[in-house]
Amino acid sequence: MKSSSISKKISGRTDEKYKKRYKKWLISLLLFLSLMTSSPGRADAIEITDDLGRTVVLERPAARIVSLYAGHTENLAAIGAGGAIVAAGQDAEGLSPGIPLLGSKPGVEQIAALFPDIVLTRPMMARSQKSLYEALDSFGIKVLALDPPEWEKFPDYIALLARVAGVGGDVKKNAAEAMTTDAALGGKKLRAFLMTNGRTMATCAPDSWAAHIMELAGLENAASGAVPLTEGSVLSAFGAERLLAADGEIDVVLLQQGAMNTVRAEDFVRDARFASMRAVLDGMVFDVPEADISRPSLLRLKNGAALKLRAMVTGRASGCAEKTKPK
Repeated sequence: MKSSSISKKISGRTDEKYKKRYKKWLISLLLFLSLMTSSPGRADAIEITDDLGRTVVLERPAARIVSLYAGHTENLAAIGAGGAIVAAGQDAEGLSPGIPLLGSKPGVEQIAALFPDIVLTRPMMARSQKSLYEALDSFGIKVLALDPPEWEKFPDYIALLARVAGVGGDVKKNAAEAMTTDAALGGKKLRAFLMTNGRTMATCAPDSWAAHIMELAGLENAASGAVPLTEGSVLSAFGAERLLAADGEIDVVLLQQGAMNTVRAEDFVRDARFASMRAVLDGMVFDVPEADISRPSLLRLKNGAALKLRAMVTGRASGCAEKTKPK
């Protein structure tokens, strides 16, 4: 009985080992067949160096794209390449009901089974999931790691995505136009403080995407003198004491809601330290979605992220956010 049990265990392990080998062989075969049916050596091949310093060559525009960063996914959709997306990582729920979501840690088999022409990701993700991207390389699956772009470089990034997906038209110009939407409030600008992390009292860096969205909404960044945490960082340290000291220069407090911050407007106004702040007393403390204010997204620009923010702080929006007054 005991011998039979051991034999079954050994047999089960052996079966599992051969299943893994078979999967790898099958994926390799399918990818090989896919490459054999492509058109090699085309003169109009697309060559791109990504933000990890790797050169990626596409023989033709990508017709099948796996996008593992929500910003890339939204920007592809904004330029009309949404139909090429065969799967997304996460945070793409409202984009298209037909796009499978692979989650934050997809498996190589999941991705390979989709036969992508390219996998789009971020360098940070490629570093943190090194084994996944090494496995994709071993299967010959091309990966392009692009950082979320700085504000000034955003049109160039959009143009690069258009090249990858074979999208025509002047997408660079269209992106630049979306970034200059006139959403001025008129008269004196309201001064806003954006809290990106309620635990550390961090705010956005002066040249970050969030700071520019506030500017588009007709708001003045009350923390424009804050220093980025590191060179190129989108975050700046601030702190409770400095926030209280700047009370006379703050009309609106915005609390970014997302992975980086779980402190809500109602938590802020109930905090005894901030009870006497003018923004709290005036009911000008709001929750704002992290994706709307901090994600470099042409789709969100086109959908009026800055205009929604403008409407919210002037009390003209319904359903965007609630004013929260202390009780």
